[in-house]
Amino acid sequence: MASSRRGDSPEPTPPESAGAATALERRERMLRRRGRLRYGTFASFQYRNFRFLWLGQISQALALWMEQIARPLLVLSTLVGGDARDLGLVFAARTVPQLAAGLFAGVIADWYDRRSVLLVAKTGSALANFSLAFLILSGQIELWHIYVQAFVKGMFNAMDQPARQSMIPSIVPPRHLTNAVALNSASMNTMRIVGASVAGLMVAFVGFGMTFLVAAIVFLGAVVFTYMLDVPTHVRSGKRNVGNAFSSFREGIKFGWATPSIRWVIILALVYFMFGMSYMQVFAPLFAKDVLEIGERGFGFMMSLTGLGGVIGGLTLASLNPRRHRGLAIMGVMATFGTMLILFSLSTFTGIVALSLGMVVLIGMFQTPFNSLTNSLLLDSAPVDMRGRVMALISLDRSVITIGATLAGFTAHALGVQFAQLIFAGVVLAGVFVALTLVPAFRRIQ
Repeated sequence: MASSRRGDSPEPTPPESAGAATALERRERMLRRRGRLRYGTFASFQYRNFRFLWLGQISQALALWMEQIARPLLVLSTLVGGDARDLGLVFAARTVPQLAAGLFAGVIADWYDRRSVLLVAKTGSALANFSLAFLILSGQIELWHIYVQAFVKGMFNAMDQPARQSMIPSIVPPRHLTNAVALNSASMNTMRIVGASVAGLMVAFVGFGMTFLVAAIVFLGAVVFTYMLDVPTHVRSGKRNVGNAFSSFREGIKFGWATPSIRWVIILALVYFMFGMSYMQVFAPLFAKDVLEIGERGFGFMMSLTGLGGVIGGLTLASLNPRRHRGLAIMGVMATFGTMLILFSLSTFTGIVALSLGMVVLIGMFQTPFNSLTNSLLLDSAPVDMRGRVMALISLDRSVITIGATLAGFTAHALGVQFAQLIFAGVVLAGVFVALTLVPAFRRIQ
């Protein structure tokens, strides 16, 4: 499928593809003989390597969501005395490395053994968390420490995403690809519920230092489960140097632009990540603190509800496991997500906190399917030797959250969080409208 979209003529199948297919075929024959070959919502769990990848994702997601809750609260706390602008800038410090090194991270994922790349990235992230926990517990924490730690985490995260995502087609068969990606997304949102609740309570009762220390310890689980993976290595370029890295970088861009299913997904995702995801990084903590006035524990509960919606959305997508009309589905999900953001912001004018929290669940329900659908479509559109660079393209899109988050922080500071959120959600809807009217081909992308 991927090679037919590649361009002029199909390329020889790389050894990884053959090795991965052989291992998967053996596994399927064994399951079929035993009458245990499964379909449905949890079909991907019958593959050992997916289970380890998923368990590693569970550990990493729990630690990341604890950090996602604790970091903005730490910035706004009396310990460092930050404000809305600092929220945007700290998030910028975390995602600038992805903007600067995103595609090169894809080159690394295509050049080197992806399991080894993941081990380096996850170990580095765990050490960064331990360092921040030490600074807080020792009473030496300053705002610039948070900037540095966020930047370091961003560097390792840039390495992690392309390698992890591009590994999935090697460990599950093509018909389960959307199912596997959706289950990974559902796990992220399950851990959002747990991590947000745990982090909110820990910050309130034991402080920031212990919260980041526990997050660092949890992150070690991701290192252990990644080490346990047994996946076939992929073809590596014989000559690896800076010049070839730039050539590979350009090749990834050319391939993505020349492939319609990749080009239009990337363009639409650019709008989604820049203007839609500012809700998670900037607007949500400001709504909790300044508008709804529910404090740290309330913010953690708010993020848990978003995660609950994400679990519902992710498991629904895993059950449907669509392989057709994904372009149309992506636009529908994105439009509904933007609408939910508008309704949530409007609900906060009523003063009815329960109504606003109910809208948070709906936001999560339509946030997760967007990520899962875009990832599965991109992976399905790329040959094995290009997966890292293709997934780096979507990572590059995610890195523009930096720009959106920075704009969101300054816009909220100038206009207030409610009006700023309405403006950003309106841009999300405008992006879908433009795609529907000016790019009808996008609706036909499978």
